[in-house]
Amino acid sequence: MKTPNPQTPSTALPTLAILASTVLWGTWWIPLRKLDALGFGTIWSTGGGLLIPLLVMLPVLIIRRRRIARAGLPLLLSAFFFACALALYAEGMLRGHVARVILLFYLTPVWSTLLARLMLGEPITPRRVLTLVFGLSGLLVILEVDNASPLPRDVGEWLGLASGFAWGLAMVYTRRARAHPVADKVALQFVFLFLLFIALTAIPGGRQWSATGLDAAFSPQLWLWLAGFALVWNLPVVWLTFYGGARIEPGRVAILLMLEVAIGIVTAAVFTDEPFTLREFAGAALIISAGLTEFVRMSSRPTPRSDLPSPNSPSPSSSDSPSPRSSRSPQSPQSRPPSRAATNARG
Repeated sequence: MKTPNPQTPSTALPTLAILASTVLWGTWWIPLRKLDALGFGTIWSTGGGLLIPLLVMLPVLIIRRRRIARAGLPLLLSAFFFACALALYAEGMLRGHVARVILLFYLTPVWSTLLARLMLGEPITPRRVLTLVFGLSGLLVILEVDNASPLPRDVGEWLGLASGFAWGLAMVYTRRARAHPVADKVALQFVFLFLLFIALTAIPGGRQWSATGLDAAFSPQLWLWLAGFALVWNLPVVWLTFYGGARIEPGRVAILLMLEVAIGIVTAAVFTDEPFTLREFAGAALIISAGLTEFVRMSSRPTPRSDLPSPNSPSPSSSDSPSPRSSRSPQSPQSRPPSRAATNARG
């Protein structure tokens, strides 16, 4: 019976963390769009939802500023690409259709798996190939590849596609920076996120800096949504994702997060005018199957070698044939050749 290696950490809790984050990621667009509507399409409301988590994590940045400064590139790049992915994703959600932005983002399992192979040397296992086949098949079904090109059709969809690639890089560097505390990654990420989201207003059609949005500052409804977006969605989802992403390989993180696709499409169908037809249902089922396949053991796993003794088998010394180890062991006194002095004495 194989005993678990105490030095091998379990992936059960990190996997549950990623799965819990899919619920938040799948509904993340709801408070984002609500804040945009309450702020009349200006930067003040949506930007405020990203500024509050930064202010909450500010004490971590101040207390641990020296450790963060000495952490090196893996921590910085992990936080930067995570923030880049989130900023692009948020802007894509505000400009494009929820379902298509989510689906274009979820080409990321391909990139995460390939980047992990190229940058981390992690193998592409048969099970990973199977999950990718299920996931990508679901994406192609939903994108109606038989009727139209699955390429992005507007700026919002291109932002969604770019955010998926940035996410793949984020998961690779999160894996490299797994020795650093999650709090450092979360705090640093919100610094980059706020700055990058503001920078995206330079793209035509983005959030405006009009003073009209400041009128909403007196609305209790706005502050309620701000608090919810910052403390119920942003902080927990980033923390859960960094925690899980640092402890399991990037390809598996991307595949587990594909469950967000189904959640996002269903919520979009309920709260928007976007359709949820039989095609979307079939595609969502394939994507969910891709996530569940990650938990299925493949039958092709290596079997124990038959030439190795079991704990209850007799020791090699009692065997009729000597083992290679016994042939290299020191000779017993009875089997040693006589010394030169003994030979001369007999002579």
